[in-house]
Amino acid sequence: MSDSGRSRSTALAWSAIVVILLGVVGLVTYALTHASTPATVTQTALTSPAILTTLSTVPPATFDAVGVSAPGVALTPPQATAGQPALTSGGRPEVLAVGAEYCPFCAAERWPLVVALSRFGRFTVLHDATSANQSVFPGTTTFSFAGARYVSRYVTFVGVELYSDQIGADGKFIRIATLTPPQAALVARYPGSGVGTGDGTAPFVDVGGRLVTTTSAFSPALLVGQSQSQIAGAVTGAAAPTPAPTAGSAPTPSPGAAIVAAANQLSAGICAGTGQQPAAVCGSKGVRAADLALGLDPPPTSG
Repeated sequence: MSDSGRSRSTALAWSAIVVILLGVVGLVTYALTHASTPATVTQTALTSPAILTTLSTVPPATFDAVGVSAPGVALTPPQATAGQPALTSGGRPEVLAVGAEYCPFCAAERWPLVVALSRFGRFTVLHDATSANQSVFPGTTTFSFAGARYVSRYVTFVGVELYSDQIGADGKFIRIATLTPPQAALVARYPGSGVGTGDGTAPFVDVGGRLVTTTSAFSPALLVGQSQSQIAGAVTGAAAPTPAPTAGSAPTPSPGAAIVAAANQLSAGICAGTGQQPAAVCGSKGVRAADLALGLDPPPTSG
């Protein structure tokens, strides 16, 4: 079998594994999630300014060097939503992210989303979180969008965490939010998402009505056992050369490259809604590569 054939086979195998695991997570959460009125839970610690700075200052050269691929990682890109109305809020394109704090696939997807959004604005409040120990990929280090605050002149961010990672007295994950009717109608357009039924078993992200994803960009297995600092460090070092694989072996998976590649794709969707602003981000080599890969219209070349 050729190298390209092996790559396609590996990607298909990973896709099948993700589908199976989503089913497993769904079965677990069917028994563990509430259908009751949203409750108040103890919120986790604030994300440190150092981590936020690290994720908001990834060098442009790193985004460009990584592009839309990561060694040893099968990426699931978001899907372009041709013909769908624009999603806006406050006169700006809106990025809507719906998930649950216990959800490992949501945990993985928050990393590239935070990195991408940090190219267009900044998080002033973000909380640390880990996915539930009762599920697959237990204790995946991540963030929570519950109570998050984000400021930007280009884009509006709305993060909804339907369930906590905490378990109530009845042994079920505590429900902490519900979707508004417009949000519920939007999610219902894309039945592939676990949040289509309100259970939060998979992330749902709508990028300005231009891109939608209903799963994580990569397997949470890439992040299991790693601290927040280790993952953030991998992001900043994503363009560093990786050891060459030995004959017949697969490349060493690069979580940092996976996060940056997925962030480039999400950035391309945001740029499609902002009129390709800011130009330094939207005209970059990494975002242009994402435009091409996703079938989005790239910004016009100057000159």
